[in-house]
Amino acid sequence: MTAPTISLLIFGAFFAALQIWWIGSLMMRNRRRSGERPLTTSQFRRDLERIFKNNA
Repeated sequence: MTAPTISLLIFGAFFAALQIWWIGSLMMRNRRRSGERPLTTSQFRRDLERIFKNNA
């Protein structure tokens, strides 16, 4: 193998590992979010007021 081929293989392997890590971290974050407790009525109202205040 030539030097450019080896460097391309190393770069490709590093990029693939980075993508696998990124996708795994996104999946863990989504799993954490889906396991959260539902909002109470007061929390929901406070969030709605904050959203509408930002839009106004």
